[in-house]
Amino acid sequence: MGIFVLGGVVFIVTFILFKISAFKKTSSEQSWKKLAAVTIVDYLVLVVGTLVTGILFMTFYSIAHA
Repeated sequence: MGIFVLGGVVFIVTFILFKISAFKKTSSEQSWKKLAAVTIVDYLVLVVGTLVTGILFMTFYSIAHA
C-alpha cells in the first residue's frame, strides 16, 4: 500500500512542477485552449504511467515474495 501512496505523491509533485514550467514558457499570445489541451494529455499520460508502474512493481513484489 505504501508504494501506491508514494507513487501518488510523486505523481502530484511531478505534475505540478511540469505545469508550472509550462505556464512560465507560455507567452501571452498563445492560446489558453492549447495549454489546457496539453495539460489534459499530460495528465492522462502521467496517470497511465503511474498505474502501469504501480502494477509492474506490485507484480514483481508478488513474484519475489511468493
